Amino acid sequence: MIIRKAYEVVAETIREQIIQGEWAVGTRLPSVEKLAVRYNVGRSTIREALMSLKAHGWVDVRHGGGTFVLKLTDDAPLWQPPEINDRKQLAAWLELRYILETESAGLAALRRSEGQLAQLHAILHEMALLRDEEALEQADIRFHTSLAEAAGNPLLQGTLESLFSNMGKVMQESRRLWLFAEQSETDRLVEEHRLIIDAVEQSDAPLAKQRMAAHLRKVEQVLEKLNKLPEPEPR
Repeated sequence: MIIRKAYEVVAETIREQIIQGEWAVGTRLPSVEKLAVRYNVGRSTIREALMSLKAHGWVDVRHGGGTFVLKLTDDAPLWQPPEINDRKQLAAWLELRYILETESAGLAALRRSEGQLAQLHAILHEMALLRDEEALEQADIRFHTSLAEAAGNPLLQGTLESLFSNMGKVMQESRRLWLFAEQSETDRLVEEHRLIIDAVEQSDAPLAKQRMAAHLRKVEQVLEKLNKLPEPEPR
């Protein structure tokens, strides 16, 4: 049985309340602190819920300015989550992630600022201390989206955020199996991310892309085993 994450439940609740007219277009939502009290969850859960709503186009999160409602109707999603028995769809998702994230790493190596590099190191330090699987998974997502931000292309960043928000249960659970497939999962995950950061810090775009590709290849291997996907064509 797949259990929905707290931020998914909160995001859906807020979305339904927007549709029902509790908050009109242009309305500023309550602060993160007030929403946390309202829904009886932590502030990190609220931030993740708002990021998901932003990726779907429901709200605009303005740093230091609050969160504002953008629409009142449920448009068709940009991404259709893959089904477990649709091998072509699963392969297409994996290929899209590979394209986006290897290019993201390469561009980040060329364009990152010192502040963005520091942020990546901070996330890596946090990951090294975490032992809770859900918290580690969310930190991993933040790492990848922060790397996309360092790439300096807001369309790339937004696309990747939307992709993560719409992975669907098949991809989420398969991804979790990939993250925690080995006994030394935390150390392994941190080391793989550290190697990517090192390449970005060295401004070595080819190396950053190579290391990201090796990192992503593991999720392909898990899904090929679970879903008997055909081997991808050589790149």
